[in-house]
Amino acid sequence: MMPATLQPLQPQSTPYQMLRLASLALCVWSCLIQSRASPAKPRSRAPPGRMSGAEIALYRDAVAEMFDDAFSTYMERAFPHDELRPLSATWTDSLIELGNVPSPKRDGYTGVALTLIDAMDTLAVMGNHSAFADAVRLVGEHVSFDQDAVVSVFETTIRVLGGLLAGHVLADGAMPGFPHMRVPRYDGVLLRLARDLGDRLLPAFEDAPEATGLPYAFVHLQRGVEAQPVAEQCTAGIGTNLLEFAFLSNLTADERYARASLRALSALWGRRSAHDLLGNTIDIHTGKWVNSQASVGAGADSFYEYLAKGALLLDSDELWQMFAAAYAAAGEHLQFGPHFGTADMHNPAKKFLAHSSLASFWPGLQVLVGDAELAAIAHEPLMAAWDKFGAMPENFLVRAGGEVLAGNVPYPLRPEVAESTAALFLATGDHLYLKFGARMVDSLKRVTKAPLGGFASVRSVATGELEDHMPSFYLAETLKYLYLLFDLENPLHTHSDKLLLTTEAHLLPRLGVTGLPSHLWAELNGECRGLDEDVDDFQISAEVKQGGAARERAEEALRSAADRAALHFFLDF
Repeated sequence: MMPATLQPLQPQSTPYQMLRLASLALCVWSCLIQSRASPAKPRSRAPPGRMSGAEIALYRDAVAEMFDDAFSTYMERAFPHDELRPLSATWTDSLIELGNVPSPKRDGYTGVALTLIDAMDTLAVMGNHSAFADAVRLVGEHVSFDQDAVVSVFETTIRVLGGLLAGHVLADGAMPGFPHMRVPRYDGVLLRLARDLGDRLLPAFEDAPEATGLPYAFVHLQRGVEAQPVAEQCTAGIGTNLLEFAFLSNLTADERYARASLRALSALWGRRSAHDLLGNTIDIHTGKWVNSQASVGAGADSFYEYLAKGALLLDSDELWQMFAAAYAAAGEHLQFGPHFGTADMHNPAKKFLAHSSLASFWPGLQVLVGDAELAAIAHEPLMAAWDKFGAMPENFLVRAGGEVLAGNVPYPLRPEVAESTAALFLATGDHLYLKFGARMVDSLKRVTKAPLGGFASVRSVATGELEDHMPSFYLAETLKYLYLLFDLENPLHTHSDKLLLTTEAHLLPRLGVTGLPSHLWAELNGECRGLDEDVDDFQISAEVKQGGAARERAEEALRSAADRAALHFFLDF
């Protein structure tokens, strides 16, 4: 059977045209380096404050070497199991533990080559066609989801399903900017695996409690939904599947996946507070919030990301309206200048100021929607924390004088700081971010390099003690973002108006308004009534409704983004 093909992207025509134009310029990677007619040659000596072209290329190659080390060590010592234990040079079948699966059962589970699936499209981004083709073949030969195991729907969706979908489009030669990654005689095996996995995840949605429509957090790969001791589900767990499920529906012409995701999103959004805030965890049986603390960090982060990226993937007014309301509320109640915090969703005057490393994605999201000025402010404490510890603490505080405080907390090789750094550089051209990225690369090599090969999570940023674990997202995200920061001619940059990166940094082509049948949007229409904000309203929210001067800055940011998209500025290195 021939592999499924993408439905064509249709011209956009929506009430949010100006915002869309701005987003096209800034989303994923900026159009600042797009469509160069006559790019300047790298100078041997850069102007003060700038890195030379040779220095940039040196760090690009250094990141590629780090990836080769991590990937080859995994393939040699861990494949076909899930992840590498770099300190002991062994492996772990860890998918059944991710997402806090209750009482994980190891008997009957033998791994699904998690790291290989997660890292496949990084091989493509780095231009390694032979290794990518080998990865496609090995996944087809070794991976089966017919296993006696309970898994997290969230983790399995973003790491495995997303990796398979990106790999399929690349192998099929249909990824914009990457036709050279087409694998000869590819027979669609990755899409077959993706559909099989999607079918195994669906019961979490289709068998959700009728009273709420909120999906289960865990599913058995063979038996679907079983009695689960945990009724709690986090906001991100419910709201981070639309990109993968909608794309699977598009490729297979099977509406079930997209419908399940949209229904879950509608059920979640319908339980927001009067302030348009959502809490951290909710009881899926009663619909009552268990933890009513709202944040943009752990438990909520990618919910915001998927509203914005879902709107871009599908050119959806409904999702734009939801994102505008959620983004405005987060900016008003959860971000305080350069700092983040939590607030009670029902009474946001009750606030607690603290940084979560997972919230480090937020400046990248702000760049995505045209708020580069605010993103730069929010990024400052991230650089301060990294520079102090040589890694990003999972949680930290910043005193009034700028001192960063963190206890005996880990750094599990997370990608969010690299993601925001790359987005800010490509949006602004400020070499401050290139230089910070260079310091990140240097400290990762110094602090996390494992003696036996690969890289290890940091158990404590205070002591530098390492942990025997190399998470799959280190290859899928952290090293991918750092590589893209320094690889200025990458096809992902030059085709940024046609591509998106998922929360796991998997590449997906944009589908446009015809990506899903129009009747599916009825799942969200009821929740979108009353959110008919025009572009001006969104511009106010983009500066957190902080007054006239802030509004003027927001409008200028959007106009500037639109101008850059039209004029195709390029950077002079």
